[in-house]
Amino acid sequence: MMTHGNVLSTVSAVMKIVPSLEIKDVNLAYLPLAHILELAAENVIATVVRSIGYDSPLIRTDTSNKIKRGTKGDASMLRPTFMIGVPAILSRVRDGVLKKIDATGGLSKNLFDLAYARRVYATNGSWFGAWGLERSL
Repeated sequence: MMTHGNVLSTVSAVMKIVPSLEIKDVNLAYLPLAHILELAAENVIATVVRSIGYDSPLIRTDTSNKIKRGTKGDASMLRPTFMIGVPAILSRVRDGVLKKIDATGGLSKNLFDLAYARRVYATNGSWFGAWGLERSL
């Protein structure tokens, strides 16, 4: 059983690990409220950030299944600065982004592929990804 002390300890640890959270930041919450990661995130956000937007996967993006044509999804309207994620959801988000980029094609796709590859190299410690081009994109 989790105690109040456990929750406060988690909040304190996250605030120490991620010190750059500010009041102007906005979180897009999409995990079930019973998820332990969502509980920890909401406690940190209530302490530091103060802006949480809740959404549904059916209306998250402009191209989601249940979104009315011509309207914007939750992410477009809220414009979050960060999201708390789990691998299963992040894979779906990545697949959606890649599908949209592939549909665009041309120069946009080539620039995205270059920036993405450089970021992967930088994450893996390669000098090729450390030039900073991805910051300007």
